[in-house]
Amino acid sequence: MNVYDSNVIIERLRQSGYTYQSEAENSDIVIVNGCVVRQKPEQKAIDTIKRYGKMGKYVIAAGCLAQKNRDKLKDIASLVVGPFEYDRLPDLIGETGVFTEYRTRRDFFKWAEQRSASGLSAFVTIMTGCDNFCSYCIVPYVRGRETSRNPAGIMKEAKFLISGGVKELTFIGQNVNSYYYGDMDFSDLIKLLSDNLNLRRIRFTTSHPRDVDVKLLKTMAESTNITNWLHIPVQAGSTSVLRDMGRGYTAEEYIELVKRARHIVPHITISTDIMVGYPTETEEDFKQTLDLVRRVQFDYAYMFIYTKRVPSKAASLYKTEIPYGEKVKRHRMLVDAVNTEVEQKRRQMLNNVYEVLVDGVSRKEGDFSRGKTEGNITVVINEKIPKGEFVRVRIFDIKGLTPIAKRVK
Repeated sequence: MNVYDSNVIIERLRQSGYTYQSEAENSDIVIVNGCVVRQKPEQKAIDTIKRYGKMGKYVIAAGCLAQKNRDKLKDIASLVVGPFEYDRLPDLIGETGVFTEYRTRRDFFKWAEQRSASGLSAFVTIMTGCDNFCSYCIVPYVRGRETSRNPAGIMKEAKFLISGGVKELTFIGQNVNSYYYGDMDFSDLIKLLSDNLNLRRIRFTTSHPRDVDVKLLKTMAESTNITNWLHIPVQAGSTSVLRDMGRGYTAEEYIELVKRARHIVPHITISTDIMVGYPTETEEDFKQTLDLVRRVQFDYAYMFIYTKRVPSKAASLYKTEIPYGEKVKRHRMLVDAVNTEVEQKRRQMLNNVYEVLVDGVSRKEGDFSRGKTEGNITVVINEKIPKGEFVRVRIFDIKGLTPIAKRVK
């Protein structure tokens, strides 16, 4: 979401006469658009603001970082601007102060609909905010309640990006499949986009498990350009911990959802987010998370250690936490368990043919190319192929967790 917002901010300022510089040291104005979902990126963003402030730059603290830390940031940033005030930036630059009111983002999306395309892939926001209020999460407090965007504006932005050369669009939202506008739900929207966009690949993220229904899965299965990838954060494998988190489903219900998705959508890739060390997580609860990992066999996962985020419910509800050393130990065990299953999934790719969108050269093998399958798996190809080409490849080796492929002539 911050990547998307940053690109729209660039377009908003460009059309107001500003020139974008990729190197902050060469700029008069530095905008730090920070994320606060986890503590480490938040602190890194604050340190960045301090560093450029000491260099004498006019530093703007933006995004969720600004919304959450407005009182702290007003003393170290030149300007503090929340995510609902971006469209006013040209008028605010040169001022000092804090601007973090909750306003409509309608004007902001007007600039999104005319931003320049860059690269092969791009994000398009379809909704903002969240109504779930999971106990560990601060998104509803910094992004506000759920607001869905007019489908006409979404379509206009998507077509503009495609006309600029984008070959893959990812439609995003804090809780993307809770989208609802008029009588149009998310399945209706994604089908509308699929039917009317001249696009090879359509993705979406992030989906709440509770909102993934049969209608959506059938829409994916029946489409030729909605990719067979579903990112559905499980967060924990213990029903007790899921209840404490306020997730709204049980571990068994999640497992059944994955089974249903794999039954309806051929060759679907399932990825997830998993958290360890939630304050009420016992040793037995953690073992249940490991068990869920083995049963589901994710294609890949993002794994995190719980940290207290103010003003989440958990931050005020629990006065004690699991010792950090224990959380680190559980995290290492989780990574090992996930990677064991991922390796098995990668082995199942051997000798199979996939379509890959080449997005550059391999970071480790300079003479090789790199790209992603329809299922969002990164593949290394054993020859140089121009960026932007769709190629069919056969997997002939697995190095670590990376499939190695050769082009099918």
